[in-house]
Amino acid sequence: MLKRSLFAVVMVLILIFAYGCTEDEEVKEVIVPEVPEEEELPEEIKAWIEDSRDAFGGRTRIHNGFLYILVTYGEKPTGGYTVEIAEIARQGEELFVTVQFSEPGEDEMVTQAITYPYDLAVVEETDLTVEFRAMGDEDNVPKVD
Repeated sequence: MLKRSLFAVVMVLILIFAYGCTEDEEVKEVIVPEVPEEEELPEEIKAWIEDSRDAFGGRTRIHNGFLYILVTYGEKPTGGYTVEIAEIARQGEELFVTVQFSEPGEDEMVTQAITYPYDLAVVEETDLTVEFRAMGDEDNVPKVD
């Protein structure tokens, strides 16, 4: 009798574990992007960055089989502002780009010049929908087409 009860408990636990593992949770696949040197970029991409740097937002462009992901922080009055693409991950039919923003601290010594912080990442071309997520000193990343 004890063996049957123990067997029943074990079977229930196995079923609970199996059900929990088969829920419709989509697995997140982290993608490691290329981070090209500026001198290696195609001229069209360099021009795109230059034309985009004044505005705050995230944008994408497909060029020669690659998806370029650009996040710009806009014009800033001093140095010390940073933007970093922290993670690119595929989840389902979307590509999530997590971006870390930071502003200089009150007592931080910074360059006294106008700056245009940005970050660029390159992944293989995809037709997935790109969504931007902000961390740090910003709450959102405006998506710019």
